[in-house]
Amino acid sequence: MDNEWRLLNVGQMDWLDTQAIYHALALVQNELQTPNTLILTWPDQPLVCVGLHQVLEKSVEMKYIEDHNLPLVRRGTGGGSVYLDSNQIFYQIICRKRDYSQNLRNFYEYFLTPTVATYNEYDIPAKYSPINDIVANGRKVSGNGAVSYEESRVLVGNFIFSFPSKEMSKILKVPDEKFRDKIANSLEERMGSFDFFLDELPSKEEVVKKYVNNFQEILNIELVEGSLLKEEEDKLIEIKELYQQKDWLYYVEKDKDDLFQQKIKGDTYFAFSEKKFSGGLVQLFVHFDESKITDIVISGDFSLSPPFVLEEIQEKLINAEVDEIVISEKLNDIFNFKNIDLPGISPEEIANLIVETFSKIRK
Repeated sequence: MDNEWRLLNVGQMDWLDTQAIYHALALVQNELQTPNTLILTWPDQPLVCVGLHQVLEKSVEMKYIEDHNLPLVRRGTGGGSVYLDSNQIFYQIICRKRDYSQNLRNFYEYFLTPTVATYNEYDIPAKYSPINDIVANGRKVSGNGAVSYEESRVLVGNFIFSFPSKEMSKILKVPDEKFRDKIANSLEERMGSFDFFLDELPSKEEVVKKYVNNFQEILNIELVEGSLLKEEEDKLIEIKELYQQKDWLYYVEKDKDDLFQQKIKGDTYFAFSEKKFSGGLVQLFVHFDESKITDIVISGDFSLSPPFVLEEIQEKLINAEVDEIVISEKLNDIFNFKNIDLPGISPEEIANLIVETFSKIRK
């Protein structure tokens, strides 16, 4: 293993760049074997960021976002919808899979160790919470996502200086407005930050310095200040252009409008269900015709690698009988064939949720 990594201590950055840069660097690394890299940055303005596998209008309040001119982007990793601002520091890790060949669950735990240690230096009792969180006294103080782009792997996460609970409650989709205050209160109770635990906020520069030291000492990695290569700059421009396209923003639900209408006609059922697993929230939009799956969208807040394999998983289930064994076998076939890593959510759990969904609408 090469123990020398490149450090890109960028500081404040264009809001779109903060999400596009790690995607760009991972793609270039996969092609050109560029250095393993740690990026440290924060956005120049607030933005709303949805996870790669989420259905946009089922996850965030589009009208509020549009009315308040908030930038909106779908990022290249899984997880949930978040309101991001300059009261956070983003750490973004891009490394070769062959150097760190653990599955995603172990990858999270390994690379989140410096984050935990940095919070601990401020006497904040942070600890790793599987699959991809860091908690202190029951409060989440860091959210993280990971993904593999062929032979390159990415982990992104944050240090939270002040959590924007009110803003978060306004951008998240709710079934009814009367729940809005409850969500805000729940976020206040569940989320933690430097300003919650400390009387005086540290500077970003101080936290960055402590984190860099912990990253080097704990992981036995030497960080060397560097800059982007020409190929990376070109790829960053390309990814930013991709992120601004409508097809990317509506990537999960593209050409699937009928599935979100939830109609019932004869033996044809359009159904929605969701369930929280240890690996995250799974949402299903399913078209059943008699006892077969005619169409399906699997979405939600989870980590999945390879990242763009959901469509193939869904195609595998088209025309499948609604039978837990049949569905489990189909899912296991494609998970094994594609070497799919979906930590904390098994093919059997997805199959069970599909069958449960079908059972409820037939009652």
